[in-house]
Amino acid sequence: MKNILAYSILLILIFSCNQNDFSDTELYFLTDKASYSVNDYFKITVVVSPKNGEKKIRIKKNLNNLKISFHATSTKLGFSQELKKHFIEGPSLTKDESEYIDEFTISKTHPFKKTFKGQISESKESIILEIPELNITDSVAKSKLLVNPKLTIKGNFHTIYSVKEEYFIPKAIEILIE
Repeated sequence: MKNILAYSILLILIFSCNQNDFSDTELYFLTDKASYSVNDYFKITVVVSPKNGEKKIRIKKNLNNLKISFHATSTKLGFSQELKKHFIEGPSLTKDESEYIDEFTISKTHPFKKTFKGQISESKESIILEIPELNITDSVAKSKLLVNPKLTIKGNFHTIYSVKEEYFIPKAIEILIE
């Protein structure tokens, strides 16, 4: 009897985790421009599209399962800042999680899209990138961008209840400094 109960719980957990992954999807970023100057406003859009047909995805309302990083391409070590942290935990067996998780049915013609607005500013030695909606303020040394003004945006989505992740296609932008 204990074995049947254990197997049943295991199967429930496996199937509930499998319905929420980003496998067989294309993840990429769109920006409103290819290059930006200091004091520009920018828009970055996160896009998730299925490779075929329709697919259901679940995303935390606070976007804690989204990770984005910026990398300066002018240095060997690069510049990297994790903008969102994620916490991995099991599904609740007793409460409604719709308060914390949104479910989307996506297709090629109707992908998931979320646009964030930000601003680029500067201090004496840094270029500052701010995205208020995500409570992000980040910076990169001007000296790195003077050598090569390109930044690469990278990221991934983690499934809600497992460690599986799918990566975004990297997106390059330029930050022009006068």
